[in-house]
Amino acid sequence: MLPTTDSLRNSIGLSAFRCLLAGLVMKNMIFYLPMADNLLGPDAIVDYDTYLGTMYAQGLHYFIYPFHVPYAPQLFVILTFCVAFLLFFGIFGRITALVLWLLLVLFKLRNGFILDGSDNVIEVTLPFLILADAYRYNTLSSMTAAPRAGTLPEIGRLVMRYASLALLIQVCFVYFFTALAKLQGDLWLNGTATYYTMRVDEFRQTDWNIALTQNHYFVVLSTYFTILWELSFAFLIWFRKTRWVVIVGGFLLHVGIWYFMRIDNFSWIMIGSYAMFITNRDYVRLLAYVRQLVGWQSRSRELAPATGQLTT
Repeated sequence: MLPTTDSLRNSIGLSAFRCLLAGLVMKNMIFYLPMADNLLGPDAIVDYDTYLGTMYAQGLHYFIYPFHVPYAPQLFVILTFCVAFLLFFGIFGRITALVLWLLLVLFKLRNGFILDGSDNVIEVTLPFLILADAYRYNTLSSMTAAPRAGTLPEIGRLVMRYASLALLIQVCFVYFFTALAKLQGDLWLNGTATYYTMRVDEFRQTDWNIALTQNHYFVVLSTYFTILWELSFAFLIWFRKTRWVVIVGGFLLHVGIWYFMRIDNFSWIMIGSYAMFITNRDYVRLLAYVRQLVGWQSRSRELAPATGQLTT
């Protein structure tokens, strides 16, 4: 059974993904700010005239930002950070999400060489997030948030419903076609991709990388597990009986990628996307279980002194 036949069923997960996406954008902007001139200025990696030619060629000359003006790159980075901050708290809702998407598109057109896989995921999911029911939770003020589903006409609810479904399908596309692309390479087909990836100096974060890749079984199993898991994600995530198995497998996979290979943004944006596949009912049940567990531990601590007095 699909988890989003009703957009209200995963509004908690959508809101969580919105916050994570905005948080990663803020993190990136803090990292880019000291290097704004080198990355976006007139003497950046991509020539400014090339940027202008691209904007005119795509009919976006009305959106040209003057990166060549002194301190304009820094202002652009700060502006993007501020808009992402507003999105994190749901302020002005979909308007803020739309502005952030436009800013990120401009960033990519100015210098796309510094972007990674996480930026691509943000680019393809944010347009759907603009329309989805992702502004119901963690909003600083209900007065500035987007209208809720109950206050919208039927056409509005349909748009949010299918935008939410499109987000989930987009995540499935990312995994499925990533796996197909990997299958075009000999290293993934012969089971040695993990060996070479974990030993590259750029990605080798721990001393365990060498020890693990010396084990033939680890290399082969981890390589084929990655391929099989990515191929199966697009199908098994939709069924309640297999959803949690897929999510746990993906969590372990991406935490491993983050820990051993220093690929952080992509790992966290993909882990955050799993929140959208979890229904509101599951979140309520999980919260009730946590409260019950905390309450049980509190009662155990309260009873411990009394039990000790009785035994003495």
